[in-house]
Amino acid sequence: MLPRFALLLAFPAGLLAASPVAAADRLYGLVVGIDDYRGTVNDLKGAVNDARDIAAALRDAGATDVRLLTDGAATKAAIHDAWLALVKEAVPGDTIVFSYAGHGGQEPEPAGRDGEADHLNENFILANYEPSGPNSLERIVDDEMNEWLKVADDKGIEVVFVADSCHSGTMTRGIGKNVVRYRTGTFADPDLAGDLLKLPDPEAAAMAPQDFKNVTFIAATQDNMLTPELMIDGEVHGALSWAFARAVRGAADANGDGHLSQQELLAYLVPTVEAEAENQQQPGIEPLRPVDRPIMRAMTGSKAAAAPAEGPPLRLFIRGDVPARVPLVPGVILTTDESEADLIWDRAAGTVDHRIGGRVAEHADDAAMPAILSKWSAIAFIKERTAADPVALSVPSGGQVYGPGDVVDLAMTGERLPYLTLFNLPPDGRVEFFWPQSDEETATDWRGRPFSEHFRVDRPPYGAEHIVAVLTAEPALALHASLKAMPTADRAGGLAATLRSILGDSRFQAGLVSVYTKGNP
Repeated sequence: MLPRFALLLAFPAGLLAASPVAAADRLYGLVVGIDDYRGTVNDLKGAVNDARDIAAALRDAGATDVRLLTDGAATKAAIHDAWLALVKEAVPGDTIVFSYAGHGGQEPEPAGRDGEADHLNENFILANYEPSGPNSLERIVDDEMNEWLKVADDKGIEVVFVADSCHSGTMTRGIGKNVVRYRTGTFADPDLAGDLLKLPDPEAAAMAPQDFKNVTFIAATQDNMLTPELMIDGEVHGALSWAFARAVRGAADANGDGHLSQQELLAYLVPTVEAEAENQQQPGIEPLRPVDRPIMRAMTGSKAAAAPAEGPPLRLFIRGDVPARVPLVPGVILTTDESEADLIWDRAAGTVDHRIGGRVAEHADDAAMPAILSKWSAIAFIKERTAADPVALSVPSGGQVYGPGDVVDLAMTGERLPYLTLFNLPPDGRVEFFWPQSDEETATDWRGRPFSEHFRVDRPPYGAEHIVAVLTAEPALALHASLKAMPTADRAGGLAATLRSILGDSRFQAGLVSVYTKGNP
């Protein structure tokens, strides 16, 4: 578990403020999502959901023309033709959002090309792909994508390219270990000896993200991390696509000007995706440009600011014998489909695993489960609030499992409200109140002040720690008192209700970071 704070390290520095600049004009969209693959390529469940969600969000934001291509309709020719049509229609200052959700992969560079440090090209695998023959062309290689994007870039059109796949940090979704469905495939590499692919223009193929003047690349994850499919709002989605659709609907528009800058997208997408994916996925944006430059329109109004009052249901799967009296709590439902469960309880082993995060609790017998489930029901609510108005709470080593003696570095940025409440939810469902501990700390205004803290993993219980930050317009004294009473009261059982009751309809920011720990072997 994580002990109390060590010394707080804070450095005076201001956030870069946006200045008025000319805004982008019309908005267009080319949205691709593929679930249904032929042959040996394993199918997905959430890529089409992603595409429809993004397309609807773009239309909500007033897009002039949105081309939606899914499954078998998303051929390479259809995608390319739609892209060229939008580039022809758009004028300098307009924005085209080009999003892809589906399988991706890597392949050896063809002979005579040596542009990649690892000698691998990244690719998007389309629905009709086969490793040889004419259908080997049903893939889009990163060099080709550069050539496509350069046409718009040279014309002065702003492009926001969203790749919700593994290997997306350089440009994937699939079946991985256990029941997790990742967006990286089990497909065969193309037969390069007989490859019919026309090599793109070498100049365009060699372009790096920073060589484009008007293209913003948004990747689902880092190159060395997988991109899982998640159950979000009762549907399977990729976390990046789900978050991007909400960003376009106005959740990322921090200054309310009806446009999104790279800084606004980064500040919203990173904490939202990391929270939904249990810190197993860390999206990125490149190249970073001045924070005051708007790159696309966004929705404005009450619909954009709306946040759900209740969190989504938490799905529990019980592996092995189901007890006569299932220890469920409000907000938790039992599912018989392990592949769509959020939590998997192995009753015989006494362990609870998160479908994508890993081991979240040990010694989970019938008596311990209500507290564990109460914690996760509260987390579901906090994740919804994070998606509505996030504060970036993060640890730099996403996906790492920490052991005894390891130090965890916590950082917080993006504060738009001044007063901080910080607490931890250990694996067993207790509540550990961290901040504030004095009148001076209660009155500290964190806007524009970077926050960092160090924790040391020192003792059990091991599993999933969830550190939560809440920022409010006024000191949340009633919340502090309630949180301090919870370790000896009902643990996290009433946390979601407490947050709803005390904070009510008032504006607050929320941040959540997952830290997974384990004991020595």
